[in-house]
Amino acid sequence: MAPQRYPAGPLVRREGLPSGHAFVPPGQGPRPGVALMEWELRGESWTDEHPHDEFNYVLEGRLFVACDGETVEAGTGDVVRVPAGSVGRYWAPEYARMVAVYAPNPQGLESRVHDFTRLEPTTEELGGSAS
Repeated sequence: MAPQRYPAGPLVRREGLPSGHAFVPPGQGPRPGVALMEWELRGESWTDEHPHDEFNYVLEGRLFVACDGETVEAGTGDVVRVPAGSVGRYWAPEYARMVAVYAPNPQGLESRVHDFTRLEPTTEELGGSAS
């Protein structure tokens, strides 16, 4: 089989979703291979749940990810994994751009979106003191 090229594209904002571009979209139904997307958060939070592992490689910025009672902070060059079946909350107080890889989903089980919100600025970001 010949190599396949997946062209770059702009990060597009869709209603209720973070800005992103799917190189290899997840699609509906069974998926024997991976899905590959680029996406970003700009002072936003995204919460979802997948029947497959999800990996996010941070291209730039600072990303926080919480699942199963634990939170990690990831910077440029770091990778964060949210295990299959876990609810993952991703947030970037300022900015983060990532490449997401979804593991195969051979049974075609559905993913669920829980929430997408704009983060409230902190007192420090508004120019006040944190005390």
